[in-house]
Amino acid sequence: MNFTPTDLHIGADVFSSDGHKLGELHRLVLKRSDFRLTHIVVDIGWIRAGHRIWEGGLGLEYDRVAPVSALAAANDSRIDLALTAEAFKELPEYTIEGFEEPQDFTPGEDDLADIASASSLASAAFNSAPGGWLVERLNKTLDSVDIDQGTPVWRREPHDKLGEVDRLILDDQTGRLTAFVMKRGFLLTKDVVLPVRYVSELLDDTVHVDITDEEIKQLREFHE
Repeated sequence: MNFTPTDLHIGADVFSSDGHKLGELHRLVLKRSDFRLTHIVVDIGWIRAGHRIWEGGLGLEYDRVAPVSALAAANDSRIDLALTAEAFKELPEYTIEGFEEPQDFTPGEDDLADIASASSLASAAFNSAPGGWLVERLNKTLDSVDIDQGTPVWRREPHDKLGEVDRLILDDQTGRLTAFVMKRGFLLTKDVVLPVRYVSELLDDTVHVDITDEEIKQLREFHE
């Protein structure tokens, strides 16, 4: 029987079954139709990725995506996977980045695409870093959405920002999202539980909600 987490704190340390630290929980991937957790994304950092500073690795994302079935245990500060460190290394990357030549939509005219192409040629001539556009693609299906720490929560009417996502609370039987823990305030912050019934739309970079001022006041505080 697979382990189903009920509370996942983004930023928690992730360990392999043989005791190696693999990185930190970076994102959670949900199925858009029913808010069911399908994958976790682990930020392994550029050092664990094995890239040298002079290879230009500091500005890039280094992560691995693991199915929820790989989870073995989880608490507020630690997540254990049912995978060895070697098996984890074989998991696919989630953020796929690379340099690509931009498409020139205005041939014969000088524009950003022509500047990027010239930069690419110059880089090749001097055997330095590649030119062109740095393109980022996420290794996920169209019917999924990912949530990371700090994802903003916006109310539709009136249009204002209510807070930021700090963690997710899941149903222990189905693995479906039941609530967000939302951090409110700037200097004096507090965590409140935002039930999923208030969510009207879930995007990769934003959570939209429909909730009144009175309902906001009734949200219970989250205590670890």
